[in-house]
Amino acid sequence: MTHNLRQYLKPNLGDFIIAILCVITEATLEALLPFLMNRLIKFGLITKPDLTYEMDLKYTILIASIMVVLALLAFVFGVLSAKFSAKACRGFGYELRKAQYKKIQEYSFNNLDDFRSSSLITRLTTDVQILSDTLCTSLRPAVRAPLFLVYALVFSIIISPTLSVVFLCSLVFLSALITTIILLIKPRFLKIQKLVDNINLVTQESIIAIKTIKAYAKKEFELEKFEKANSELKGQATITLRINALTMPASQMANYATIIAIIYFGGLMYMQTPSAIMLEDIQTFLTYVMQILATVIMLSNVLLSINRATASYHRIGEVMSTESEIINNKNDLKVQNGSISFKNVSFKYKKKAQESVIKNINLEIESGEYVGIVGQTGSSKSTLVSLIDRFYDVSEGEILIAGKNIREYELKNLRDEISISFQNPTLFEGTVLDNLLWGNKNATMDEVIKACKIAECYDFIMNDLKDKFDTYVAQGGTSLSGGQKQRVCIARAILKHPKILILDDSFSALDRVTENKVNNNLINFLPGTTKIIISQKISAIRNADKIIVLDNGKVSSIGTHENLIKTDAIYKDLATLQGVMGENYE
Repeated sequence: MTHNLRQYLKPNLGDFIIAILCVITEATLEALLPFLMNRLIKFGLITKPDLTYEMDLKYTILIASIMVVLALLAFVFGVLSAKFSAKACRGFGYELRKAQYKKIQEYSFNNLDDFRSSSLITRLTTDVQILSDTLCTSLRPAVRAPLFLVYALVFSIIISPTLSVVFLCSLVFLSALITTIILLIKPRFLKIQKLVDNINLVTQESIIAIKTIKAYAKKEFELEKFEKANSELKGQATITLRINALTMPASQMANYATIIAIIYFGGLMYMQTPSAIMLEDIQTFLTYVMQILATVIMLSNVLLSINRATASYHRIGEVMSTESEIINNKNDLKVQNGSISFKNVSFKYKKKAQESVIKNINLEIESGEYVGIVGQTGSSKSTLVSLIDRFYDVSEGEILIAGKNIREYELKNLRDEISISFQNPTLFEGTVLDNLLWGNKNATMDEVIKACKIAECYDFIMNDLKDKFDTYVAQGGTSLSGGQKQRVCIARAILKHPKILILDDSFSALDRVTENKVNNNLINFLPGTTKIIISQKISAIRNADKIIVLDNGKVSSIGTHENLIKTDAIYKDLATLQGVMGENYE
């Protein structure tokens, strides 16, 4: 992965720095407390000749006061570190989500084909959340733990250089133990995220296709598929958590062993040479050990969280480092008209694919022409028009619009002049008007009504929908019929006032009467717009100025309905099967 995600920390870098400084100050203050306690016991009590003790009141009050102030300051800086780290981490998550979403929007269709939609959703939501949460929860212990270990070791050496060797040996052993556990877990977190992708895919498919599942009574089949994906995730997560569970007992074992060693060696030193170490020194050592126990356990959990977040880091990095195959040429060149030329155009979905799906296409479409594209299933009709809008780039040859290679236009300028209504009509959650204005947010109500009348959806909006244009549309347009959705989508495409209008099988759910009305409206009310209609229905394109017949990615014939009936076998077969042969068909 080449993309550096640290750049998304920059907008909140000030908050991160303040949070880190607060943690450093807090850890320093807390580390001083056991040392001051040691000084209080050691020098606050004066030994008399009769071996009794007398308290040095002034010294005791001074040290105790300093300890209270340090404890309060440590609390204040702890609160401040939590506040600024939370603010910085949420800002980091915001920047990362925004950048990743923007990146996905720039992808070509080929790029999108490389990622499952469920995987992209997981990377945009779950992975970003994991990364943001890990940064938020890890910032304090990640700074505090190593700092506190250093302080504890330094103060231990000041108190007793000999006994501090026990500390050092314990830290080396504990570090090796935690590193081993982390190396065992690291590859498993990546597997877990991939399994989360898979379970999201199964869930997404089953929800989208719920009507089909019920219609075919495939409930048990889908349950089994989900159970399999769920079990795989459970199995991998269980193994990972079992290994992770070793961290706590391993850390406790190492620290308790350190406590025993300090008591043993410290007691041995005291008995052999009482002047070499005092009992309060041993007590201070034990205080540092208990603090280190809590710190190391916290640090080990942080390292494991970071290990898990690393998988998310790499997955997000894959999205951010994947460059769009469509190179956007930044300039002010505008599309002047809707003329289109295909010159020796061939296309492969993958660069290394052996066979082209579009093969040596040569076409000339005049501005304002009404062009029909027809062919059998799999003849690459939709793929052909996808090249016009640069959803994919041609593998060979070139496409010209208004006499200019489409690669010369900036993508926004190009796509602003092209409207496409796809095979599966897509409506968004909101009102009917919201969906229409999605095509042109600045359109007036008169323009909206005109577009709806051309698409033959005005009457059903006004007569059949309770709140007319303000009627709420559920996500995906499930509250509308297939034909209603198609007509609203056609109106939305028209409202954009494009120079090129492409309707990709957008009449499939329309009856012949409505289909004929929409066709006539397109011809009569959009004379300057180049209209490209893809359809399996001959009735939808029979009145076109020219009809292009595709066969296996090649142009079989070009002509009018009457000519093709006589000259092209594929077209004639389709027309015969659909009963659209007569010249005066209405």
